[in-house]
Amino acid sequence: MRTIFDELDDSYAIYYSPTEQLAVDKITVLFKGRVIFKQYTLNKHAQYSITYYKPCDSKDICTI
Repeated sequence: MRTIFDELDDSYAIYYSPTEQLAVDKITVLFKGRVIFKQYTLNKHAQYSITYYKPCDSKDICTI
């Protein structure tokens, strides 16, 4: 496992270099599968969803 993480770490360093303007975007995605961390929100259209946080950069467009 350590070798896989080391390879990923090296690849991320080569292909992604963030700028000074970073933000964290909260994304809620409709999900109807079976997982422990699924959330139920009564007032939303996507009542069963998964929430995750995505780093956004000023040079990239923040999309899923």
